[in-house]
This record gives sequence, C-alpha cells and structure tokens, in this order.
Amino acid sequence: IFKLRWVEVRIIGIDPGTAICGYGIIDVKGSKLTPVAFGAITTPKELTDSQRLEILFNDLSDLLEEYRPDKFGVEELYMRHI
Repeated sequence: IFKLRWVEVRIIGIDPGTAICGYGIIDVKGSKLTPVAFGAITTPKELTDSQRLEILFNDLSDLLEEYRPDKFGVEELYMRHI
C-alpha cells in the first residue's frame, strides 16, 4: 500500500523596493507553515540608484546562500511616481 510523504519546501517571498525591500522565508510541510526568517533591507536615500541596487543584490544574495530556498515569489512592483 502507498504511503504519502510530505516533502518540506522552503519559500522566500520578496516585497521589492529600492528604499526598503522586505522579505520573508517559510518552511512548508504538508499544511504546516513554519516561519524561518523575515525582515527588510534598507538603503540610504542619499546613495545613487546603482549603489542602492548593489546593496540589495549583495544582501539578497547572502539571504539566498544562507537559507537556500526551493521556491520564491516576488510581489508585483507598483510605481507611484510615473
């Protein structure tokens, strides 16, 4: 007879922004959700866009390396001042 095995999946969600970029990481096993880490990466407003993007790239790369998510989701970007 068959046995169901729940596979654990780690997911990272990103709320993008150059001033504040939020993130949350959860583990999912069956219907159980376990929070792993969450926070925000902030960049100083006096930096250029390219400097801010470099900070975001480095910090997000560190998160991906540390937590090794299996899947990811990114909130749709909403631009107000266009």
